[in-house]
Amino acid sequence: MAVPETDDEDPSPKFGAEDIAGAAAYYEANGYAIVRRLLPAEHCARVRALWDEEVKPFTGFMYRQTTAMAERGVVNANGWIMNPILNLQSVDPRRFPRFRTYATQDILTYGPLVEVFRHLIGDRPKIVQSMYFEGNSATWEHQDTYYLDSESPGEMAAAWIALEDIEARAGRFFICPRSHLIRLDDHGLYNNVALHHETYIQSVVERIDQDGLTIRAPFLRQGDVLFWNARTIHGSLDSQDEARSRSSITCHAIPSRKRFLKLQTRVLDIATDRVNGVDVYRPKDQALLVNRAILLIEARFPRLFYWLKRQVIVFLVGRKVFRTGN
Repeated sequence: MAVPETDDEDPSPKFGAEDIAGAAAYYEANGYAIVRRLLPAEHCARVRALWDEEVKPFTGFMYRQTTAMAERGVVNANGWIMNPILNLQSVDPRRFPRFRTYATQDILTYGPLVEVFRHLIGDRPKIVQSMYFEGNSATWEHQDTYYLDSESPGEMAAAWIALEDIEARAGRFFICPRSHLIRLDDHGLYNNVALHHETYIQSVVERIDQDGLTIRAPFLRQGDVLFWNARTIHGSLDSQDEARSRSSITCHAIPSRKRFLKLQTRVLDIATDRVNGVDVYRPKDQALLVNRAILLIEARFPRLFYWLKRQVIVFLVGRKVFRTGN
């Protein structure tokens, strides 16, 4: 595939913040839409500075996006953290006070971002997950609904926020237009995330080939935001240049009136905080002593803890299959 170096080479249209209706219509038809310069440059620069000041120097355990496990940071030769962190809104406020506050108040619940979400999901958004990327690690092909969604699957929307200009060789975020119209197999005993995650990933790759889906890796500048649907196949490309970073934030939102679907097995009424008028879910909130204790147990006894966690997931998937036949 050709990775565009400029807007002129990019087949993906870009919408201004004044044309949210146009972006929403494109999103409905194609499963994604890009809004140009939605976040001010100063917001992008500030959260990156707080990342550098508070998060990067930390050598302890944090929850990571790739595995959802408690891990230490993996740093490459350029000094970039290669295993992204999970849930900026939940990090320890004792260690990362300014980063947590700014990321939650000035990025995840930033007014114009919230307004686009509102148009895409037809309701005030409830933020249920976020991630921070610095290095250019690859992410496998997937649909978000396999991992999380609204209780009405397919309602969740997500946003990928470029905190810097993303070079073509930096391992760009990619999407498959109109793949939100495809229904892949649900979590089952043969493809569940606990024991057979690779089977699921391979099924997505095969579906891309089978249907001849287009893969687009849009050209994004600092402050641009790419929104996509929970069923849109997406990921990030392998980096072709280790000297290029990919500083970015992603967040996922469901309609505020809806409950949270986790791993297609549990529908949860989740407790949220209200920030800038937006409901924010803080999974494993490190402001709470009990969650800090759980993180410590995960870090000290990872093999036992994650073995038990896998057994619980398999049990829940099996119960769902028995109950629904899917």
